[in-house]
Amino acid sequence: MPAIRIACIATGLLAAMAPAQAHPDSVAIDVTAEIKDRCGFTGTAPTSVDAPRDLEDAASLSIKVGLDCNTPYAVGVTSENGALVNLDASDDGSGYAFEKKYRVAIALETDRGTVRSERCRSNELSADGRCDFAASRAGKGLKSGRGISVGRDAIITIDWPAQSTLPRRLAAGRYKDTLILVVGPRG
Repeated sequence: MPAIRIACIATGLLAAMAPAQAHPDSVAIDVTAEIKDRCGFTGTAPTSVDAPRDLEDAASLSIKVGLDCNTPYAVGVTSENGALVNLDASDDGSGYAFEKKYRVAIALETDRGTVRSERCRSNELSADGRCDFAASRAGKGLKSGRGISVGRDAIITIDWPAQSTLPRRLAAGRYKDTLILVVGPRG
């Protein structure tokens, strides 16, 4: 909590108000103020991102999400499905894959430098997942250390390998997953 100290020179009026001191020459007045913790995303965050046209090709996407945290904080990420899932068809035993797992990493830009996570697989991004930043509660997940982020970004990197490096080809269709990000002061 910041504190401001103001020293005032005593005048005859202040001297009359302090009869216990015969001739005071100064009075100290402590003035304190408080700035409340705040932490959230700014309105510049994208709500959806289009992946490259062909999901069978390797890809890497970087998404910036604005932060406004004046106190140390943490960012948590969870995946709704644990993979990009086919919206148009379900597994029919044809031998094709109907979901595509991917990896996620986070970088937090703070006033003390950038804090980076390890990459986690999408299926590890559940609230009780093995990923260090998997969290669904504000203030849990990747910690900013002692840094704050006012007017800075969290950068979410999503990548996946070429399907030719995996055992099965993908079935035709549209694929989707939702990443849920939470941010808050560390408790």
